[in-house]
Amino acid sequence: MGAAASGITELAEMMVYFGKRIDFYAKYYSIEKYPSKPTLSRILNMLDGDAVGKIIAEIMRENAVDIGGIIAVDGKAIRSTGKKGEAHSFLQILTAYATESGVTLSQEAIAHEDKTNEIPVFQSMLDCLDIKGKTITANAMHCQKNTCDKIVKGGDYVFGLNGNQGRLLSDVELFFKDSVNGDEIKAFERIEKNGGRFEKRICRASDNIDWLPDLPQWAGLRTIIAVTRATTAQGVT
Repeated sequence: MGAAASGITELAEMMVYFGKRIDFYAKYYSIEKYPSKPTLSRILNMLDGDAVGKIIAEIMRENAVDIGGIIAVDGKAIRSTGKKGEAHSFLQILTAYATESGVTLSQEAIAHEDKTNEIPVFQSMLDCLDIKGKTITANAMHCQKNTCDKIVKGGDYVFGLNGNQGRLLSDVELFFKDSVNGDEIKAFERIEKNGGRFEKRICRASDNIDWLPDLPQWAGLRTIIAVTRATTAQGVT
């Protein structure tokens, strides 16, 4: 479990990991010995990795009293797992986690041959999550009509929007640029300081979207949002 969480996938590397961490396991788990390489190989061959992962996620969900109302879905490449000379050999993981409680609800590996494989993995993940009353957040890759259909059967969504939905993006950008729509837009501003770095964020939102030509195709769409960020560091903005 510890080796897998560290991104180690090769049996020989697991043995080295256990050897270096045996004091940790002895202290916290009373495990003073670890199995031999052949024994570990037999054990791993008997296990269904996906099933084990789902059981662990289910245990975490059951022990979380209140996970909060927001579930963030994010894909990460674990660079340390890459093989030398193979640019796209690193392990990629799609994770759904409750942002308010920090509980990981689900994790799935993504086939690294094509980044867009993340889309069907996310849609499949939604079938296993309890999203009733929750808001799902994800980047623009997941701004997909089929994904929205799945989510609004029990929850809500906030997705990024970019060129992969070109017509919708153009319509939304034009709306926020048109000063005529100023009365229909709510604006919020926040300034944060981190050391000598200032970041100003302006969030504009409108629920006046009946004019969107593609609105009927986007299940549950109620609000469009535009965020402008300006960062100032060492006098340069």
